[in-house]
Amino acid sequence: MAQYLPGRHGGERVTHPLTFGVVIEQQHWSWAENVEQWQIGEKLGFDSIWINDHFHSLGDSIDNDAFEASTTLAALAMHTTKPKIGALTYGNTHRLPTILAKEMVTIDHMSGGRVIFGIGTGWNEPEHAAYAIPFPSAGTRVEMLDEALEIVRLLEQNGRANYTGKHYTLVDTPFVPKPVNGHLPLLIGGKRPKMLRVIGKHADIWDSSLEPDEYKVALTTIRQHAAEFGRDPESITGSASVWRGPVSDKEFADRVRAYHVAGVRQMLITHDADRTGIDQIPHLMESVVPELRAELAGT
Repeated sequence: MAQYLPGRHGGERVTHPLTFGVVIEQQHWSWAENVEQWQIGEKLGFDSIWINDHFHSLGDSIDNDAFEASTTLAALAMHTTKPKIGALTYGNTHRLPTILAKEMVTIDHMSGGRVIFGIGTGWNEPEHAAYAIPFPSAGTRVEMLDEALEIVRLLEQNGRANYTGKHYTLVDTPFVPKPVNGHLPLLIGGKRPKMLRVIGKHADIWDSSLEPDEYKVALTTIRQHAAEFGRDPESITGSASVWRGPVSDKEFADRVRAYHVAGVRQMLITHDADRTGIDQIPHLMESVVPELRAELAGT
């Protein structure tokens, strides 16, 4: 089994910049429309652009256009130059961890080191059935994710990796090249107690849909788990969606402030499936976000 290594920060207090990302899920819309939205996102100054990992469309219909995550993420790498890129989030059950890690490092090199590795347990049982993917129990999926993330760390840190777990086994597995910057930042989604422990053990970023008060409590728990694993608790930062449709400037700003108090430093603007209200996003990015960046800088 892999032994978790202490944090990389040498005892220095870690500070995280305030960033804004846009989530543009690659379902329901044509390829050309997706590319157009990525390029708009980069022009608006988003720090990160995100897709999701589903094999069919979600929402009212599963029969709309839906593009596979890793090939889409590779295209996103080639159509943009500055934002970080990732999936919110890969389902661990969808692919073997060795194969997914290889895909992520490949795209990391394609993008010049811009990949954030977003991952969770996998959750959509009907989708698993539709694509002949086994769907274990919730507890087993958490165990599988924990092992998968131990494997990812081993692959990053070793020329060859060996691993014997309950769910996965590696035998003298070569893994080159390594990530451009030596480590792919790990974003993990989840909120149940067993997941909070896994997040504390592995994550660089935690993403959740919890409201700010609940978010703050859960992040405290995650950081306590991180300390138990010999990590710097402050090395884990928070991510949350602060916009999912039209709101007033004040409502948006207040929501950003509330999540900032809760420990969130990655604020996500998320397109709904029908992209209702996305014409407000340029105004927010050009007029409201700069004021929030200035107000919250260094806090």
